[in-house]
Amino acid sequence: MWLKLHDGDGFPFFVNMDNVVDFRWFEREGYTCLLTTAPVAEKLHRLYVRENADQIMALIRAEEARRHPGRTSHA
Repeated sequence: MWLKLHDGDGFPFFVNMDNVVDFRWFEREGYTCLLTTAPVAEKLHRLYVRENADQIMALIRAEEARRHPGRTSHA
């Protein structure tokens, strides 16, 4: 599932959430760090976005509802 998120400058980009294994909001810094399985120099790749973790979860739920109408989410 692809989501449109925004970088630190507010520019949009698309993230394949199927490759994201973890994400967490850093309140003091004002960004969410997404950890992806896409290797960069044989390490997991980190992406930093403006959306907080709750906003990302809402986007995921909305996309799942769009893709599977009538199905309820328990997350």
